[in-house]
Amino acid sequence: MFACRHSAPLELVQLMITKAKLDERKRCLLAITTSDGNAALHCAARRHSDPAVAELLIRELPLALCATTDYDRTPLQIATLYNRSAPFTSLLTDATNSLAASDYAALAARVHGSAFALRCLASPSYAARIAFCSLLLLCLKTVHPDVSVTYAEPLDLRLAHARLCKDVWSVILEFV
Repeated sequence: MFACRHSAPLELVQLMITKAKLDERKRCLLAITTSDGNAALHCAARRHSDPAVAELLIRELPLALCATTDYDRTPLQIATLYNRSAPFTSLLTDATNSLAASDYAALAARVHGSAFALRCLASPSYAARIAFCSLLLLCLKTVHPDVSVTYAEPLDLRLAHARLCKDVWSVILEFV
């Protein structure tokens, strides 16, 4: 957000995102918001001068196009409110319209990304399913079903194991 507020070069923003992806404690940085609900894309829409930075942020987190601040403003509304350049506003308009229409091919063409990756990142149900399956995997990895447990577990591990075998691998195969 700091880089977007202060018009840092595209290369620096890319480097920061890449480094965050490599550190498991920082992978969710693009989803973090300020105290008034601004995400990185909101900050870029207000102050950054390079539309390529907005393209990068949209490729990484397309749902940020729909996110609203505490004042119910999307990145497009902020760009319009602050009279951003025509290329910047046009990018946000096209990307927002493509996402709203679920036209991932058009969105991918606009932000120079992968239609498949954008569809996966923009699908709340897909993300929720992956999160659920990942949670089951972590539970199984932490406490194996064959180990006796002396405290109350939040879920039935044998059921989790069955669900994991059924769902996770099918999701992985769908993804591949």
